[in-house]
Amino acid sequence: MTAVRPRHIFISCGEASGDRYGADLVSALRALDPDLRISAVGSRRLESAGVEIVHDADALGVMGFTAVARAMPEILRARRRVGRFLVREKVDLAVPLDFPGFNGWMAGRAKALGIPVFWLIAPQVWAWGGWRIPGLRRRIDRLGVILPFEREFFAARGFDVFAMGHPLNDVYGGDFPYQDSRRRREETFQQRQGALTVGLLPGSRRQELKRLLPVLKVAGQALAGHLRDRPLHVVASVAPGLDKGLLAEGLGSEIPLSELPLPELLPTLDLALVCSGTASLEAALAGVPHEIVYKTGRLDYFLARRMVRVPHIGLANLILDEPLVLEHVQDQVAPLPLVRSLLRWVARPERRHEFYAGCDRLRERCGPGGVWERTAAAILTFLDRDTDGPGAGAET
Repeated sequence: MTAVRPRHIFISCGEASGDRYGADLVSALRALDPDLRISAVGSRRLESAGVEIVHDADALGVMGFTAVARAMPEILRARRRVGRFLVREKVDLAVPLDFPGFNGWMAGRAKALGIPVFWLIAPQVWAWGGWRIPGLRRRIDRLGVILPFEREFFAARGFDVFAMGHPLNDVYGGDFPYQDSRRRREETFQQRQGALTVGLLPGSRRQELKRLLPVLKVAGQALAGHLRDRPLHVVASVAPGLDKGLLAEGLGSEIPLSELPLPELLPTLDLALVCSGTASLEAALAGVPHEIVYKTGRLDYFLARRMVRVPHIGLANLILDEPLVLEHVQDQVAPLPLVRSLLRWVARPERRHEFYAGCDRLRERCGPGGVWERTAAAILTFLDRDTDGPGAGAET
């Protein structure tokens, strides 16, 4: 008697944003095929979605050459565990999700075992590492892209490209109170003695927090000194999975911590200081005037400057190809320049209105909603296409 086993998809995520996207993808996949078996390298959100966790991704979420070197023993443990799992567990499709360091290895291992690879959220090789494109092309059967300029870039280099649209438009479109929060924010700015709320969004990478938090703390204190005629509330966002103790240690007890998800926190903010990354794009899609801050180790920065070939580091600036918000990088991350930039947002309404117009253009360029539903359907269609006839997936 022949029994058909459930199709098995293996997802690999790295950072908190990847874990969130992975959970959204799982929900969309199971809506189309409730019998799927899904396993993953992931963290809390994927586990809560009922996914079989093969290795916890938290310890793998490092960035920078020196941090990766320190984390190498854990990375090698994860590779061994995932490699054994792919051999043993009859995986039908590997879905790397962003996180190119570990996932580049995983995609290569899957292809060597004859497992097709549908990579979601393309590696940013248009910014760095163009020499890696031929190797990636050999490892990837289909590539899902989220930035508007990526479709043409990767298609011209021989990839089978699927244009997903940006997942954050599902969050910050639709019912998100974009216009209402903008009106509230402008009313606050125009009340010269009204209280302002400034958000600190330092990200989730532990090696960056140590460098950023002392500067953000002093900047918040200095801003309060410059705004003596109006109350100032400073709140720090706790990224999912981050130990609150790390933030409390770096910021002190006088700055409250918020564990609200960013789509709930951002509408309450008037200004923000944001570590470069997904959070900076979220702040722009939410219409929050902000400054981007990025600071890493001197060696990492020295090497990155020689590899990165783009004019901006903020995703909103890259998508619009213009400086929607200022980027404070490395030695520019200092309290006084940050305070001066924040004060310009307060003092210049024309600056804010130019920013809002840019946010409107950004939201249009990030594509329509329904990203994960479209992507789940594309994955299952690809999986059906790759199945070798009616006997595939069957066990005796």
